[in-house]
Parts: sequence; C-alpha cells; structure tokens
Amino acid sequence: MLENGVVKLEVNSPVVRDALLDGCAWVIQFENREQPTKRVNGFDPELLQRRIVLATTLDEQLVAGCAVADVPLEIADAVARNLAEVIAEEMDALVGDTCDTHPRDAILGRASGLMESLVALDAGMQR
Repeated sequence: MLENGVVKLEVNSPVVRDALLDGCAWVIQFENREQPTKRVNGFDPELLQRRIVLATTLDEQLVAGCAVADVPLEIADAVARNLAEVIAEEMDALVGDTCDTHPRDAILGRASGLMESLVALDAGMQR
C-alpha cells in the first residue's frame, strides 16, 4: 500500500526483517562514501543526507519490531534489490544442497516469505 511517498510493507518474519535491515545498511553505507560537500555536476549532498535519514528511520522501525514498516520510495529500489539478493542466496542454498543436509521446507519457507515481501514492495512502488 502506498501512502505519502512510502510503501507500507508487512514484516512477516525475522528473515524478511533481516533482509530489510541489510537493505537499510547498504543504503547508509553507499550514501556515506566520500562525496563533494556542495552541488557539483548534478550531485546533491542534501539528497544524500535525506536518503541516509530515510534508511535510518526505516532501520529504527525494523529494530523496534514494527509489524508494518514504512519503506520510503526514495530507497525502495535498494531495499528491493537486497530482498532479491537474499532470495537468490536461499535458492543457491537449495540448489547447492545436493546431499539434502538442510530441510528443503525451511529454505523454501524463507524464500517464499522473502518473495512475498518483494512482490508487495514492487507492487507498492508501481502505484
């Protein structure tokens, strides 16, 4: 659901929460790289700081255990990308487990929850 530039996203498992937290950390780390302190060649330091604040705010919601998180549209692509990467890691674990050492239903359950969140986030971004 889209509301005032945010996607309301249900955080339906600890795996989803961790993936979203990793997405926030990626945004903060990416935006904290060395940049000019003033507008140069289209670079806007105010936008950089805004994205850091948005990621930090989302991070705080997730750490607080909110069942529904407000994912700002300005960072939603990065968060969605991280969800997709974690889904890929789960699928790699499934494919790579040729000796069936890990329960398939656990891997598929985590991947399913992540995919549900990714689809919901993408649908909210499209509105």
